[in-house]
Amino acid sequence: MAKRLLIVYYSGTGNTERMAEEIGRGAERLGVEVEVKRVEECSLEDLVEADGIVVGSPTYFSNVAWQVKKLIDESVVLYRKRRLKGKVGGCFTSSGTRRDGEDCLKMLEIAFGFHHGMRILPGVVRVSGDDEKKVSEMCQQYGAEIAKQLSNEP
Repeated sequence: MAKRLLIVYYSGTGNTERMAEEIGRGAERLGVEVEVKRVEECSLEDLVEADGIVVGSPTYFSNVAWQVKKLIDESVVLYRKRRLKGKVGGCFTSSGTRRDGEDCLKMLEIAFGFHHGMRILPGVVRVSGDDEKKVSEMCQQYGAEIAKQLSNEP
C-alpha cells in the first residue's frame, strides 16, 4: 500500500501554492500518494491520517501566515497525545529575503519537529526573484526526498 503524504499550505499570491504542487509532483514520481490541501480545508484528523506531512506558508515578518499559525495552535490537542510523533515531515516558504524565509522555516521546524516530534527534513525557501524553473526543480527534488524517507519506513 502506498504511503500517504499530505501537503498543507497557505498562499496569498500563488507562489506558495505553486511550490506545494511541485513538491507533490516530486513525491508522486516515487509512488507516494499525495494530497495537496489549503490550510483552511485541513482538519486535525487529516494530519493524523497522513503518513507524512509537509507544511508551507508565505513568510510574513520572518514568521508564518496566521492561517498556518492557527493550525499549529489547534494541533496542541494532537501534541498532548503525541499523535504526530515519528512521522516524516517537511516545510517550505516563499519569502522576500532568504534570512526571513529561514526564520519562517525555523518556526515550522520548531512546531512540527521539536514539539510534535516529527522527523523534519530541512525545508525549502523560495526568494522573490528566484528563477521559476529552478524553484520548480528544487521543489520537485524536495518532494522526492520526502518520498524516499516515507518509502524507507516499515
